[in-house]
Amino acid sequence: MDEVLYGVLAENIGSYLDRVQRLAAHSEELRRLVAAWRALLDLHRPSGRRGRCEGCTRSHQRRTSMCDVWRVANAFFIHA
Repeated sequence: MDEVLYGVLAENIGSYLDRVQRLAAHSEELRRLVAAWRALLDLHRPSGRRGRCEGCTRSHQRRTSMCDVWRVANAFFIHA
């Protein structure tokens, strides 16, 4: 994934998750869900010269610029 695209996505998704976490101060379930999304996105953080995430690279070779985890996060949190 392109570094600029990743930076914008990570910032916007992080901001969204921060807002949810603040609103979920009284909900253990929502706090756990936010923590799970953060862990999943961290696992799929792009690295290396091709910008592929470690999670997808281990399981299979990806030729797309963005892994499925980031596609879902983008669709759900940004374009919802």
